[in-house]
Amino acid sequence: MVDKKTNEQLLFEIAGLKKRIFELEKLETDGEKIKKDLEKSRDFFINLFEEFPALIWRANTDGKCDYFNKNWLAFTGRTIEEEFGDGWTKGVHKDDFDRCLDIYLTSFKARKQFEMEYRLLHNTGEYRWILDLGMPFYDLDGDFAGYIGSCYDITKKKELLKQLEKSLEEKDLLLKEIHHRAKNNLMIISSLLNIQSTYIKDKESQEIFKESQNRARSMAIIHERLYQSVNLKKIDFSDYIRTLSSELFHAYVDDSARIRLEINLDAIFLDINLAIPLGLIINELITNSLKHGFPEGRSGKITINFHEKENLYELIVEDNGIGFPEKLDFQNTPSLGLQIVNSLADQIDGEIYLDRSQGTVFTITFKKSKYV
Repeated sequence: MVDKKTNEQLLFEIAGLKKRIFELEKLETDGEKIKKDLEKSRDFFINLFEEFPALIWRANTDGKCDYFNKNWLAFTGRTIEEEFGDGWTKGVHKDDFDRCLDIYLTSFKARKQFEMEYRLLHNTGEYRWILDLGMPFYDLDGDFAGYIGSCYDITKKKELLKQLEKSLEEKDLLLKEIHHRAKNNLMIISSLLNIQSTYIKDKESQEIFKESQNRARSMAIIHERLYQSVNLKKIDFSDYIRTLSSELFHAYVDDSARIRLEINLDAIFLDINLAIPLGLIINELITNSLKHGFPEGRSGKITINFHEKENLYELIVEDNGIGFPEKLDFQNTPSLGLQIVNSLADQIDGEIYLDRSQGTVFTITFKKSKYV
């Protein structure tokens, strides 16, 4: 009976050993399979890096490069042994070296990806512009394992950008010259009108010439500001209003103490397509106040307000003079100046309001979204 149990026990132990041997053999087989899979993956990625259409490099944990793909070596014309470690830096242009080294070391220390451009010596002996994109990578345990980077030749892109910049610079110079000539032509017209007016004895006709002269000058000032400005499309309109109103006061007011000018303006830059019609509107409204608001030596004040209100611009030109005639419809008048104001307000899709309760207050509002 004892022998029988012993035999059963032996058989059980043998079966257990066989199972264990099978498991070990399976583990060994699985291990070999994993090893082979890893080798295949490694070979796959090495081949991928070798065939990838970029210059690939890799640095280990101390920042020294230990791999360059064949595209890198073909680009530089050097051996991988020559490029190892810091050898590749010998090909970096001396004017870019310090900047690139600083970016690389700062990023490496912070374990952050980086992007930098520099000139690298090509196998032809010329320097070419390179865009270098580097990023840290980590092993299966999550430990920092170094950096890997891909580089692209952007020389043609750089040359194209340089050509575009030169073209834009030439265009800016041309636009400046156009504004300069437009200003000169308008000033010539203004001067001719002034000269012609000296031969006219009729006071009303002289006034017509004077107003036309001021209209030409109002446009000339805009072109002058654009010629002097860095931005050839927009001008500082608050500065323009101050200049224009000052010149109009000089033309119409003999005693500067009699009529005061108050200006309240936001710092607004306007497109030339808006600045010219709006400048002419301001010219007409200020002229109207100076000519008709303060007769017989009456004193007073003219106020100009120009502000942004949500999606609107608001221009207010007001005076505390004798007021706009009650029976006169400002939108249907023989006055050329007010006809110009109404026509230009329609041109900029503006709305005009007239308040006669205290002096004369013209308010013009228009949407700024159209001109931003």
